[in-house]
Amino acid sequence: MGSDKIVYAIADNIVSGLGITTAENTDNVLAEKTGIAPVNDASLYPEPFLAQRIDDKRLTNLPNYTATSSYHRLERIMIASVSEALCHTNVNPSANDVIFIISSTKGNIGLLADANGHVPNDAYLDEMAKRVAGYFKQTNTPIVVSNACISGVLASVVAMRLLKTGKYNTAIIVGGDEISEFVISGFESFKSVSASPCKPYDANRDGLSMGEGVATLIVSTNAALAGKQPIMLAGGASSNDANHISGPSRTGDGLFFSMKNAMAEANVKAEDIDMIDAHGTATVYNDEMESKAIGLANLNKAPLLSLKGYFGHTLGASGLLETIICIEAIKRQMRPRTLNFEQLGVPVEVNVSSSTQPAKLQNIIKTASGFGGCNAALVISTKEAGKAYKAQSVPTETVGRCTISNQKVCLNGTVAYDGSNDEDFGQFIRNAFKSIAQPYMKFPKMDDQCKLALTATEFLMKDVDSTSYGEEDTALLLACKASSLDTDLRHQDVISVKDPYMPSPAIFVYTLANIMEGEICIRHKIKGENLCLIASKDDSMPLLREQANLLLTEGRAKRCIIGFADYLQGHYQAELELIAKQ
Repeated sequence: MGSDKIVYAIADNIVSGLGITTAENTDNVLAEKTGIAPVNDASLYPEPFLAQRIDDKRLTNLPNYTATSSYHRLERIMIASVSEALCHTNVNPSANDVIFIISSTKGNIGLLADANGHVPNDAYLDEMAKRVAGYFKQTNTPIVVSNACISGVLASVVAMRLLKTGKYNTAIIVGGDEISEFVISGFESFKSVSASPCKPYDANRDGLSMGEGVATLIVSTNAALAGKQPIMLAGGASSNDANHISGPSRTGDGLFFSMKNAMAEANVKAEDIDMIDAHGTATVYNDEMESKAIGLANLNKAPLLSLKGYFGHTLGASGLLETIICIEAIKRQMRPRTLNFEQLGVPVEVNVSSSTQPAKLQNIIKTASGFGGCNAALVISTKEAGKAYKAQSVPTETVGRCTISNQKVCLNGTVAYDGSNDEDFGQFIRNAFKSIAQPYMKFPKMDDQCKLALTATEFLMKDVDSTSYGEEDTALLLACKASSLDTDLRHQDVISVKDPYMPSPAIFVYTLANIMEGEICIRHKIKGENLCLIASKDDSMPLLREQANLLLTEGRAKRCIIGFADYLQGHYQAELELIAKQ
């Protein structure tokens, strides 16, 4: 393991309400045009709302879109986006050294509306990813990153790390989510959607604007594909706030950790950063937190950009879409304006970009934050000055292993709790947790998948001495097959009864797979690297072990909790491991 490989951004595409190519989208951003407009569609929400939506009539102008009529809408746009990006390079998408990485929060979630309480196979995120990759005859199992709003940035970090190990030469990263009744109703339940176009960092901001989009970024270690002015993914990191599953840290330290570690890998200092493209949702607490993180990183003077005023919040696509706009900003040496910003309204003074203008751009840091307390950062650079990637494999050991299935908890191969007399999963998991942990007021409020994952972690960490570990020293890397579909069904059941139309924010917050990581991080004060994949146990565990070994080898973590925790309609399985350097 280990090389000096450099990861180049070689081709891309954006499909949104602002255009169907990267160039068209960027032109409209630099012209300060927004895609956010009124939507009056009772099938999505009973009252008019603002959002950025893709014009389906234009999609027929994209390659392969008309040839994919048997696929679902989001899949068709993803395939068309990849096809358009491939037009700008000679990459063979079916080659053995190519990996597809899919970034999405909800995928084909709209299929649940007519599913009558059942889960269609096409609603599974990993099955959606296999159909997209399979269209290009790619036989490598695609990787699905579903980490709430940081998914697009984190997918880019995962791609960068995989390519640096030499396992693959090229990664095709595809991010996408679409406007749906499911998502709109959920965000409306949080009262977080603004009645006017969002105003990031502004004193009068009052919420986000929704959006949809698909973005494709192709990255490669092949310098011959990078062009005369190469742009690189130079460093990346993730972290957790360990604070609250739906509210960002009040200190900004979690996002700061991601920014600090991404900049360290890229070997850039605060004074080297020419622009920050942050999450900038225009919700009160997100923008406050970001300003504090920027202050902690000594980046107050760097121009700060949010693209949400152009595209709205495009969920799993946002981090990738915005990364591509950053790449275009470097190519054109133009810094966009933060649309709708007028007066600074965050507690730490930051330099919000208030006009579109030429600028010298060599190093941009892209950040994202999301539910579950997750954060990610990515440094995009024209310089090849990143840290030498010469890490050698270090001896590691599995300190502990916990499995939960068939109403039994096993720790290191020995039954630690036998719940065979418990009536059902609910009683079993409550009794199992009670047998190992002190009363925890949050536990009854969690969904079943979080209870499963947290209980496994309690057993795994039972006799582990954590006193010698700092808050960033533990990484948490988990996977599940069903994502959050069990809770998704509950949310869908609520919104299907539209009189009254009152979805529950307490349910909606658990409609993200990575919330189980957030609950574990809060309980165990884990602020290190986070990653949530959607895959079967057999597909995910080798990749998670590989990622853990990489983090340990590079010194990004001193120990890693990895594992699989999956729950759907009474069927469950958990297998967690604690891995550390010997």
